Amino acid sequence: MARTGRLSLTNVLLKEGFIVEEDLKKAEQYQRDNGGVLSYILVKLGLITEEQIVVGLAEQLGIPHMKLTNYRLDPEVMKLLPERIIRKDKVILLSQSGNTLTVATADPLNVLMIDDLKAITGYNIQTIVAAPSEIEQVMEDYYSTRATMNLDKLIAQSEKETETGLEVVRDEKSMDLDRLIREAEEAPIIKIANLILSRAIKERASDIHIEPFEKKVTVRYRIDGILYPIITIPKRVQNAVVSRIKILSELDIAEHRLPQDGRFRVKAYNRDIDFRVSTIPTRFGEKVVMRLLDKAQLMGLTIDKLGLEENVLEKYQRAVRQPYGMIVLTGPTSCGKSTSLYAAIRTINSPDKNILTIEDPVEYEAEGVNQVQVHEEIGLTFPRVLRAFLRQDPDIIMLGEMRDRETADIGIKAALTGHLLFTTLHTNDAPGAIARLINMEVEPFLISGALIFVGAQKLMRRVCKNCASSYHLSKRLLKELEIEDEVDKDLVFYKAKGCRLCNNTGYRGRMAVMEALEIDDDIRELILRKAPAVEIRKTALSNGMIPLRKNALAKVIRGETTLEELARVAGTV
Repeated sequence: MARTGRLSLTNVLLKEGFIVEEDLKKAEQYQRDNGGVLSYILVKLGLITEEQIVVGLAEQLGIPHMKLTNYRLDPEVMKLLPERIIRKDKVILLSQSGNTLTVATADPLNVLMIDDLKAITGYNIQTIVAAPSEIEQVMEDYYSTRATMNLDKLIAQSEKETETGLEVVRDEKSMDLDRLIREAEEAPIIKIANLILSRAIKERASDIHIEPFEKKVTVRYRIDGILYPIITIPKRVQNAVVSRIKILSELDIAEHRLPQDGRFRVKAYNRDIDFRVSTIPTRFGEKVVMRLLDKAQLMGLTIDKLGLEENVLEKYQRAVRQPYGMIVLTGPTSCGKSTSLYAAIRTINSPDKNILTIEDPVEYEAEGVNQVQVHEEIGLTFPRVLRAFLRQDPDIIMLGEMRDRETADIGIKAALTGHLLFTTLHTNDAPGAIARLINMEVEPFLISGALIFVGAQKLMRRVCKNCASSYHLSKRLLKELEIEDEVDKDLVFYKAKGCRLCNNTGYRGRMAVMEALEIDDDIRELILRKAPAVEIRKTALSNGMIPLRKNALAKVIRGETTLEELARVAGTV
């Protein structure tokens, strides 16, 4: 094939006779009106086929092209990349010879993607052009067929997991393990469900998503705050797997039209794990999300083990040692607020203190702490339980969340009458929590008198020390980060790479990052004036509050995480 790399793709298509000038003008007019890539527009308008685009690209770049239909993929070659990377980059691994890996792609000009594949696999990458629809189809066929063909293998693996001690517990009592094994032998579906649960525990997942689509069912795990596709299970077992989860959770398996919530407990790997279950109806069946609550995570957890910066840790410890007042942690959902509160309670828990919590639901069981779960349907609401708590001679109260004015009003009055109150809110920063309380129509003088500490928290992933690659930042980037005068010019930064130890994510574990606002006289005066959050923040910063972004950057400088993670958590670097 003659190399015609100097020609543009449209010129190649014209030269090969795949399009005429009139077609090109139509596509260019559409591009001017709507934007988009010209080659895709030609296909969209029906002026050319995907196959002709593939031939044109191959001719332009002087590389081979091929049809992937009926191509038999080698599982050993496909294993060279994780499924999530293959799906993200839309590549098919065709063969490996010596130090060269041949891949099919619809975008051979994507140099960054090719460089990433080279870095992940360690091979030189040779590209072959294929139609995007064929790549998608081959990808789906491979993983769906593989899931179906490996059903027996999944079952065998789940039996091995069962042997390691996967045991469902209901109402604090163990189910008959022999009966569970007999059921597993009779129903392969139960073994698949057990595998999904046990693998999630082993891979440190915080959530399991079972998601039905038109032709497949995808299982994804949230690991260190990020969702990763794990396996695809056959569509034909969808209802059975969902029913198994609902049976464990004591939900109504006959109800498919309404959302349901439940929970169950598993004993595995010598520890107890609670699963909080939520189902919702979707177009292609019920989606199930399970939150894993591992009690072992709280074993020995105290404030100093959260990973907080010294300036934050000192303020938080000082606040929790106060005899009374209100401590608020704020941040987005699943940012570790409850864990940080439990860590504080564990730090100050002693036999001479009466500690009560009200939660929806109770996430962790804590020794020596009286915990109550709300049940709205029977009238056991946050305000009702909180009023009852005040008649229970409490020293410390943890209120899972301040949801409304009534709850906030009772909670703040409890903090003013000699109790230490811990609670959470949903705001973006620490000063925003004060504005939120004011917007809930709580009297400013009550907030000013009760509030002693606000912490705005997020979670950052720790870079995997086993595979992280080091590099030095340019002077320009150091200046943009405003740290050129604070750090040595030879300071080493790290980039996430990926290895077996971290499941090819580049990260392993998480740590808290927080901005800590201590309520001093200046802040109290602003609260009484109902000052906006912007003014409160300005005063807090001038009085010594270190912003969350700066605390997060300190973790990057120490080599605990990456600049990419800083951008994800605290905004663009």
